[in-house]
Amino acid sequence: FDGPLTGGVPKVVELFVIDDIADLSLYGVGSANNGGGTDGQELTLAGTATKGDFIYVASEQPLFNAYFGFDPDYTDGAANINGDDAIELFYNGSVIDVFGDINVDGTGTGWDHLDGWAYRVSYTGPDGTTAVLASWTFSGIDAVDGCTDNATCGSVFPIGSYTTTL
Repeated sequence: FDGPLTGGVPKVVELFVIDDIADLSLYGVGSANNGGGTDGQELTLAGTATKGDFIYVASEQPLFNAYFGFDPDYTDGAANINGDDAIELFYNGSVIDVFGDINVDGTGTGWDHLDGWAYRVSYTGPDGTTAVLASWTFSGIDAVDGCTDNATCGSVFPIGSYTTTL
């Protein structure tokens, strides 16, 4: 999510837990900005998680809360992304899922969502080290411009709606 508030926030990565996780520190997130290639794992998660949990990583907390009505689980620069940046999910130091292409500035690509959102299609993923465009749905560019919160936005980010079960 690449937000419309002052400073282009909130900037958010949503993770969905597909199985119970006893040690979240085996997982992490990294962003690849402007086609500059991987920065590696920038954020290491902590604690435990239960199947069905959502984990939110945001670039900051106050405006995330103002827009979505709750606090993110993590605030970290790994979420300092625009709609043309790629995101990597790591397990034990290796990439297990990726959004976008880490070596491409996504401006004008099929996965560009500047001032908007991309959301994984339910029942898809993880897709490994190569993004699968069909596994995502997109708001379009500038879709959240002028919005002040998710609930009243004309292009509602489908936060917390991903599922792996029918």
